[in-house]
Amino acid sequence: MNLSHAVSFSFSLNLPYSAGVDFVRDVEKSLSKASFIQDLEVVNSPDTVVTANLPVNAALFGQQLLMFRSCLHTTPKGAKLEALSIDTDKPGWAEVSGEAVVSPLPTGSQVDYTFDITIHLRLPKAEKWGGQALTKMIEFTAQRVLENITASFPSAVQDAAQEVEAAYTT
Repeated sequence: MNLSHAVSFSFSLNLPYSAGVDFVRDVEKSLSKASFIQDLEVVNSPDTVVTANLPVNAALFGQQLLMFRSCLHTTPKGAKLEALSIDTDKPGWAEVSGEAVVSPLPTGSQVDYTFDITIHLRLPKAEKWGGQALTKMIEFTAQRVLENITASFPSAVQDAAQEVEAAYTT
């Protein structure tokens, strides 16, 4: 089962253009307030690879961690995340991709984000009505988690940006 969701948002930064670009390229800083991400790691060798886990509370199965792995590419105006495939025997994983584009403003900069996430779940084939009901419940729960993650993403990035703004002006 694959479930996908996307979010796009924009906000202004009280940072000069170059500092705004630096902010979106620094994944650890820009995602520092994202409580829906665990074990965030950025490795630079030879490409910049971002890995993390998305905690998912699945009814009857407790909390599961869905790993994602993405390659971070710098762009002239920001950064782009490209989802990488994961070879795992776990029951689920995620693909995370997106782009942050920074534009100069007369007093600061504008950040435009797009963010796409696909959750992949391996479920046993449901042949009887009980199994089908369980599959529907898992699908509903996963969809709600996905919607919560994408709904939380804008405020998490903006909270991190405010922290950087405060440090920049002091």
